[in-house]
Amino acid sequence: MFSYTLYLPLLFVGPLILYEEFEKSFLPRSEKLTMRLKCFILEMLRFQIYTILLELAFHFIYFFAMQSQIEAIRNMPSLALCGGGLWMGLEFHMKYVISYGTTAAYSRLDHIDPPPTPRCIVRIHVYSQMWRYFDVGLYRFLLKYIYKPVFTTMSNNFTRLKITNKLFSSLITFMFIFMWHGTMWNILVWSVLNYVGIVIEYAAKAASKTARYKIFKEKYLRTDAMEVRFTAFLCAPLLGMSAISNFYLFAGSEVGNLYIELLKWPSLCNAMLVYTSLYCCCHVAIALSDVPSRTDVKRK
Repeated sequence: MFSYTLYLPLLFVGPLILYEEFEKSFLPRSEKLTMRLKCFILEMLRFQIYTILLELAFHFIYFFAMQSQIEAIRNMPSLALCGGGLWMGLEFHMKYVISYGTTAAYSRLDHIDPPPTPRCIVRIHVYSQMWRYFDVGLYRFLLKYIYKPVFTTMSNNFTRLKITNKLFSSLITFMFIFMWHGTMWNILVWSVLNYVGIVIEYAAKAASKTARYKIFKEKYLRTDAMEVRFTAFLCAPLLGMSAISNFYLFAGSEVGNLYIELLKWPSLCNAMLVYTSLYCCCHVAIALSDVPSRTDVKRK
């Protein structure tokens, strides 16, 4: 337990690994050291290339440096702000891919099977997938030690609907996430918006299983392809809210409030362009939902 708690380099950077995964590393393996060293060198080379490309991008795109000049961001066109928001998300994703991938390469030398690196955010359109596939180690930790114990306790002691127990368990989990990331205002807004998104997603999934929705699908949608388009159309606002909530995490309250202000009185042209872009993003994410990601494949 002492070596698990202070295991380097995961102690400083992550990702989180469960104790049973760490304990398996002490079992004898038949894999040769030369093969592990070869995989380690190739992985380190790949993540060094990612680092160089990211640093090269920082040399030309310095959107984060503009946080100190909020008025300059406020005077930017709406579409430019949307592009800056997409850049913040991609940069955040690459930062975690590089940091988690590098430390995971070291852990594989010790026969530890780490969680996969974060899935690309372009492939994610709903909140549940973001939590499930981005920081997989944190998701497994929350699921085992927070969500499932609370859900089991609620189910055994209170005769409520199953979805009510799920929502309450999710609420306790997001309260822990808020304290985990830091009790600051922008983290609170990010946590609340994420929980609201989860509630909306739960409600939509419950509605899709009702008899009324089945009648609606048979009468109006008719085909699975039309249902996918309908789902993407409804998920577009949820994707927009997900993006804005992450801006509070990435850049702080001032930048997050600025993106909220864009929703107050948008022009018809900008609103149509942004909604169409979100719809296309949802459509692509739904199409790729059943396609395995490279990070999902267990390396041998």
